[in-house]
Parts: sequence; C-alpha cells; structure tokens
Amino acid sequence: MRIDLTKLGTNTALERLPRPFRALLGCAAGVTAVAITDAVKPLHAVPFLIPFPAVILIAWYLGMWAGVFSALTSAGLVVAFITGNPFRFSPEFIASDVRMPAFLLASIFLGWAVRRLAQQRALLVTQELQQELTLVNAERRIAEERAQASEALRDRDDLLQIALRANGMGLWVWDYQQDVIHWSDEVYRIVGREPGSVEPGIDAWLSFIHPADIDAVRANAVRSHDGAEYHQQYRILRPDGSVRWVESQDRYQRDSGGRITRVSGVLADITSRKLSEEAMLRAEKLAVAGRLAASVAHEINNPLEAMANLLYLIAHGDSTEAARAHAQQALDELMRVSLITQQTLKFHRQAGTPKITKLSEIVNAVLVLFRGRMRSSQIEVEVQPEREVSISCMPGEVQQIVANLVSNAIDAMPRSGRLIVRLHPSRDWRDGKTPGMRVTFFDSGISMDKATMERIFEPFFTTKVETGTGLGMWVVAQLVERHHGSVRVWSTRRGEKSATAISLFLPLGDVTSTDPSNEPA
Repeated sequence: MRIDLTKLGTNTALERLPRPFRALLGCAAGVTAVAITDAVKPLHAVPFLIPFPAVILIAWYLGMWAGVFSALTSAGLVVAFITGNPFRFSPEFIASDVRMPAFLLASIFLGWAVRRLAQQRALLVTQELQQELTLVNAERRIAEERAQASEALRDRDDLLQIALRANGMGLWVWDYQQDVIHWSDEVYRIVGREPGSVEPGIDAWLSFIHPADIDAVRANAVRSHDGAEYHQQYRILRPDGSVRWVESQDRYQRDSGGRITRVSGVLADITSRKLSEEAMLRAEKLAVAGRLAASVAHEINNPLEAMANLLYLIAHGDSTEAARAHAQQALDELMRVSLITQQTLKFHRQAGTPKITKLSEIVNAVLVLFRGRMRSSQIEVEVQPEREVSISCMPGEVQQIVANLVSNAIDAMPRSGRLIVRLHPSRDWRDGKTPGMRVTFFDSGISMDKATMERIFEPFFTTKVETGTGLGMWVVAQLVERHHGSVRVWSTRRGEKSATAISLFLPLGDVTSTDPSNEPA
C-alpha cells in the first residue's frame, strides 16, 4: 500500500469541510475578534492585537483560504468601526493607515508560515510512524522466520536423534572458544549413563575408557591435532562392569589463522559388529586350521607309508647291510614327520602371545605344510630374504595370514606356475616413518580384474564359488590391522602371461636393533 505523506497529519476534520463554508468560518472568526476588540476600550489603541493571532489560528486549523478571508474581514471591520476613515492622509492618520496593510501582510504570511510548519511537523511525525511501522513489520517477519527456522531445526534434530539412536550413534561437540563440550543423549546411553548425569569433559570421558586403550586413544588424539583425521575403535567400561566397543571419528574446524575453533564428532556402539567379526574370524580360523590339518596329514601320510614299506623290508630282509640302509631311510622319514609336527605345534602354542620372530621362519614353515599341494600342481617356489630383521608379532596369526596368501596363490596356479616370496626391511608406505618388514608374494597365476581387486577385502566376497568362503582375504586384512600393518594388491595381464603381487607390511613392534645393517632401506 502506497501512502501520500503530504496529505497525512494536516487533513483534519475541519479541513475536510467545503471551502466556502471554511471561508465563512474564517469571516466569523474575524468578526468575533473585532467585536472583542471593540468591546474592550483599551484595545482600540492596538486594534489588531486580537485579530492577528485569530488569523494565524484560522490559517492553521482551517487552511489558507479561511485565513485570508479572516484577515480581510478583520481589517475591514477594524477600519469601519474602530479606526475610522482610512482615506484621510493627514500626518496624524499615517500610523493607522500603515497598520492595516502591515496587519494583512504579516497575518497572512505568518499564517502561511505556521501552516507550512504544521505540515512539515506532521510529515516528520508521519515519516517516523511509517519507519516505526516498517521496523515493526521487519521485526515481525524476522521473528516469524526465526520461529519457523527453530521449528524446522527442532524437527530435523528430532529426526536426527531418532536416526542416531536407531543406529546406536551419538554426537558430541567441543567449542574451543567457549570451552564448552556438549554430548547428545545417545552418548550417555552408549556409556551406560543417564542423560545429563555427568558433566561433559575430557577427564570424564577418559574415565569411561578401558584402561588398556587409554594410551592409544591419547596418542591418536595428539596426532589428530596435527591435522590427521581421527578415527579409532576402542573399548569402554560401563558402570555394571560390561565392556562395549565404540568407534569414534571427528572433524576439526579452524579459523582463517589455522587455529582450532571447534571439534565435532560421532560416536557409534559397534559391539554387535565386533562380535560378528570375531565370530567370522573364529570360523575362518577353523577353516584355515582344517586346511592346514589336511596339508599336515598329507605331508605326514607320505613318510608314514614310506616307513611302513621300509619296516616291512627290514622285517623280511636277509641282509644286515640292507636292513641298516632301510632303517636309516625310515629314520629320515620319521625325522621329517617330527619336523612337520614341531613346526605346527610351535605356532599353535604361540597363537595368542607376541613373540620376537623372523618372518622367514613362518613363511618356510607354511611352505612345508603346502609342499604336497605345490608338488602336485607343479609350482616352483623361491624364498628371497634380504637383510631380514626380527619383529614382534603373534606368530599364530601371522602364520594364518601367510597360509591364506599361499593357499590363494596355489589356487590361482592350478596347472603350473611360480611363486616368489621376497622379504626385506621397509617402512610403512602410509606415513614413511614406521620401520618394519615387508613380505611380497609374486605368483604367475590367474590375474584379477579391477572390480575384483576393489572388493577383495570385503567379507563373503569370493571368486571361488564352489570352494571359497569369501572370508580369507578379509581375515588377512583384519589380522594385519591388528598388527598395525598394511596390505596391498596388484594384478596384471599381458597377452598369455599374467601375474599378481600381494605386499604385506608388518611393523617392528617393540623390537629395537643395534646392528646398522638391520636398518630398513
């Protein structure tokens, strides 16, 4: 709606009267002022004292036309009834003759001036009112938009809380500038507390963490301050003594100067997932143990059959020299069985205990167990250790990793091929700082396409539909991660030739070497 400000404030009820009627009112006002002056004898000396302000007031309230008529009426009546004939020009009448035009000019001018001032004042008041009205409307719109935004934000927050609670996830925010930490209700539920029962803080959160994981959490948090992404899995202790696995990841927000201003993160309860993973690990370990047991049985069966034949020859032989030779051969076969048994028991007994171990010993022990399969598949094997150093690891788990990789290599070369295992000191390719040992398995078997390599570490993904469980490489990745190592895969095919390489890195752990030749290259 458009408003004409020039018509606001001065358009009173009197001004809306017809112009002739206002002129009559102006004349009446002039008559009234002169009548008062004529009635009061002392006012005859100043006959325009009453009409003068009357004209100004009439111009203010009734408009300029009414003011002019009032002034003319007052002047005419003053001359006619008070000052006498205005057409005598004797010296004594000069003052009275000048008063009338002066009165007319001054009263009309001042009436016009007062009228203009009234209009300007009304205009200013109207402008102020309109500005206040505009401001009120703007504040009302802002309040409405703010209320709508708050309502939408509450709705989104409710939906987010429902989604997070359904997935066992909580949100937390640490405002560095205000030094305030906020936990969502689900964070309290994950740690087994009632929402709001504990004041959010670093010390309070550290008190929830399992004592065995506190140092790792602190170290990872320090690294994340340097710009690294924080993503960690660790355990927490609930008040009832139960242990829960959680996964935490966060993101730092920095200002233009690079200073951290805010940290926001997500906390998820992954206990069920961990239990499922542990169940799958146990299942695959049993499968690997079964394959190893079959390999061991196959390796033992051959020397046992040879021993039975040799003992039969000894029992039915006539020559002492021949019996001694057969006995020596039987002893060699028995030592071969003993070696296979000792190697198998060695890693079984150390399955859950970190030991200082050389990876070549584990590789050679696994190759001995698979020697029968490789011989039947006509696979050539070559182990290339280079400046090997010992590492701290769990030999049983490393044996399982190597067994899976060797078994996959054998499956990829069903008719013949070559397997090369190279061991050498190296550093973790992810940061270039962590020293350790790298074991690379090269085989000339069937290559993998890009889609297969992208999914090779997914659980239950397999290209061996009839015999594969889809857990072998997933277990390899899980066990390598437990050792804080890494594993990478390459595969290629050129014409009739193909090859696959799997590189396994394991850190040194707590082992330190004083031999300069043992430093990783």
